[in-house]
Amino acid sequence: MNVIEDAGKAGNGTLFLSGHYSNWEFIAFSFSKLFKYSLKIIAKPQGSRSLNEKINSYRTLGGNEIIQTGISLRAIFKSLDQNDFICFLIDQSAHPDYSVYVNFLGQKTASFSGPAKIALKKRCELILGYGIRDKNYKYDVYFSKIDYSDIVDYNEENIIVLTQRIQTEFEKIVLADPGQWLWLHKRFKHVRN
Repeated sequence: MNVIEDAGKAGNGTLFLSGHYSNWEFIAFSFSKLFKYSLKIIAKPQGSRSLNEKINSYRTLGGNEIIQTGISLRAIFKSLDQNDFICFLIDQSAHPDYSVYVNFLGQKTASFSGPAKIALKKRCELILGYGIRDKNYKYDVYFSKIDYSDIVDYNEENIIVLTQRIQTEFEKIVLADPGQWLWLHKRFKHVRN
């Protein structure tokens, strides 16, 4: 938990990264109960408006805020300047025109480069968070800092390097306990050889 407190004290804002692993909704909900911070969660709206409203009503009960995809970078930068925690789920297939291709589970697949681009521009904290459900349906929650102090310049090569680092860290979590990864989407929809 010191990782979260340290990120908040750094004052640069934080990108909180996670995926559809274990009960990610519970982890997000409990975040503001465990810490003095809440999450601003970037989320794609559901196809059904009433379902979207219902899901988001639960997601915000713990004090979090839902930000629909398509928000401007300016708004994200402003939130980071206010030392907010912005949450991205990083394990879905990204649009091939707005992504980079990095290795994930043996495939060179389209991956969201937004977190890497934002981190390299703003020099904010990068935290990976996830929970693991045990046989009694209790959860252990883990947070780790992704260090990128060795990547200095904002350029296409470094965006790819940092995106790979982020995806590799999530890959380690999935490989440690693959049964907890809820893989309903087409993660490998866009791949390259």
